[in-house]
Parts: sequence; C-alpha cells; structure tokens
Amino acid sequence: MNQKFTPSETSTRWNPFDREVFWQAFQNQRQFTLQLVAQLSEVILCAQPHPLYSPVGWHLGHIGYTEAFWLLPEDSGFRDRDRYWYAADGRPKVERQHLPPRRQLLEYLAGIRQRTGDRFHCLSDTQWQQEARLWWWILQHEAQHSETMQMVLAMQGIFATLPPSLSLPQEHQRIAAGRYAIGSADLLALDNEQPSQWVETLPFRIDAAPVTWREFLAFVERGGYQQREWWSSSGWEWRQAEKITAPFYPIPENLDLPMWGLSFYEAEAYGHSQGKRLPSEREWEIAAQQGLLNRGYVWEWTQSPFAPYPGFQSYPYRGYSAPYFDGEHFVLKGGSHWTRPILKRPSFRNWYSRSTREVFAGARYVHQENLISQ
Repeated sequence: MNQKFTPSETSTRWNPFDREVFWQAFQNQRQFTLQLVAQLSEVILCAQPHPLYSPVGWHLGHIGYTEAFWLLPEDSGFRDRDRYWYAADGRPKVERQHLPPRRQLLEYLAGIRQRTGDRFHCLSDTQWQQEARLWWWILQHEAQHSETMQMVLAMQGIFATLPPSLSLPQEHQRIAAGRYAIGSADLLALDNEQPSQWVETLPFRIDAAPVTWREFLAFVERGGYQQREWWSSSGWEWRQAEKITAPFYPIPENLDLPMWGLSFYEAEAYGHSQGKRLPSEREWEIAAQQGLLNRGYVWEWTQSPFAPYPGFQSYPYRGYSAPYFDGEHFVLKGGSHWTRPILKRPSFRNWYSRSTREVFAGARYVHQENLISQ
C-alpha cells in the first residue's frame, strides 16, 4: 500500500486520494448495482442460463462478501460465515442457484456497507493514504461484477439499454512509428496494468470503428462459418466441436449497432475474410491514447495473450491476475456500452479464453500489410 504512483489521465479524472470523491463514486456504483436488480423476479435472480456463469443473485452476495473480506479485516467471523456461499472458491457454480430471497440478499449488502462506511469515516488521513488503492480496487471489483450481471441477464434476453448505432464511416486511422508508453502507474490501475513501460512500434493503420452486426452478418450469409480458409486450426477445431454456425446473441433490429457476443475465433476469422487482422494490445492502446478510436461500444479482442508486464507484482492477492497468464486467455480492450465508466481507460486489460462468446465483445481491425512484432 505504500507504493508511489505517478499522475495519469485516470488519476486526474478521479482524484483517487480525495476521500469525498471516492465515497461518492463508491455509493454511485452501489446505486447502479441495486438498480440492476430492482425489477427482477426471484426466478431471474436465481437463474443460471449458462453453466460457466453464476446467477445474478450470487453476484450480489459475492460483491458484499468481497467487500467485507478486504475492508473489514477485524471482522473475520462475518467473513468466515459466508465463505461457502459467496467466495469465488466456495460452492461449485452448479450449486449457486440456491440463494436466499432477495430481501435477505439486499439486507446482507446493506449491512456490510454500513460497517465499511463506519470504518471508512473513522480512517485517519494517513490510514486513507495507505489504504486508498485497496478501496478503489473494491469499487472496481463491484463495477466488473455489475457488467457480468448484465451479461447473465442478456443471456436471458434482458437488456436494460442498447448502444447507439455506429454512424462513423468505416475508415481507418494511421499511427506513426515511434516509442510509446503503455500500461499505467496510476493508483486505480489493476495489477496487470502495471508497471507502465515504453514500447516501439512500426506504423500501422487501424479501423476507426468496430465491426457492425450488418457487416458480420454478411460474412455469415457468405458461408463464413463453413469456409475453412478463414479459420485458424484451433478456431476451426473449436467451431466443429461446438457446432458453431451463427453468432451467440439474437440479432438486434438495428443492424448498424456494433457487433457483440463474438469469440476470439469468430473475430479472427471475420478479419481474415476481410484481409485484415486483430490488433495487438499495444497497437490498440497506442491508438486509443491518441484519441483515434471511438470506443466504449463493445469490448474489442486483440491478438495478444494475457501476460504479465516486466516487473509485474500481484495485487491484492496472487489469484487475481496471475493464474490467467496461461497462454489460453487473450486481452480485450476498451470497454462496452455496459461497462462502468471507471473501468474505461486505455490501459485497462480484460481477459477471456478464445472460445468465450458471452462477453459483450466485438472487434476492430488492423490492415493486414502491417507486420508488427507483438
């Protein structure tokens, strides 16, 4: 907690050492979480539409449990009692449909927030300086789970809102060769974003916007799922084994919306059919830093495996990022329409396995003539 951080775009925006700024953001996130579930039935709260994802109600309990685990260190009994129910390594996902009623879940959240709020307001300025990074991590943890909750609802056909149409022409942006800084040394940066580093890149051209439903469906209609030539070996094996012949989510009425629900393999195959490729994460981040990408519509796949930066240090525990540095998980950048603003920064790294289709993920592409080392 005593590590020093340098200012960045994120710290300027959020003033992370300002206690009132934090508390307002902390409460705003909780209000958003509660609004997500306000109109849901008990059935929807407990529903598990996909075996890899926990019910919305379990996420509520997990958000509270994690807050208590890290921010109420003296209250071990409070944490130990609920470990089986709400810890990530507690019950198997198949058993998480068995939940307390909504009223009890909400009382659980409120009771923990009362305790963490009491502790927060009793922290001295010195204690706050020492603990601020952890409190912001907890806020971002809830923000991430609130998007996962929206994914679980989307799998049941429930969307609170949809992103706006992509009205920009599908042109490309040119990035000059040079030496650029990526990553972050900011207080809010998660462990896998750190430390910041300098990288070299050749010039490249990247699309101004992600692919739309209309564009991807044209690939489908041309038989893209059946044409082996567009798919990598592992992608084709996955497509055949899973009998994938169409996008995961139902087609929206507005085909000019950005495409979401794409796996890495599908995004990769579409790019090959267009004579393009997925960007590396450093290419994506460099372009985003310069304001050249309209972003925040969908998460965007990159061709980069999720790996530690030189000098990586786990925080707040080893299991947060490090277990996924396995060569099987790939980086997504940008954030989606359903992502909370606090997570939308160029350095933020999301990660999923290449076969994952349920995420609000699409892609934008780099022109294939750019042969840039990753």
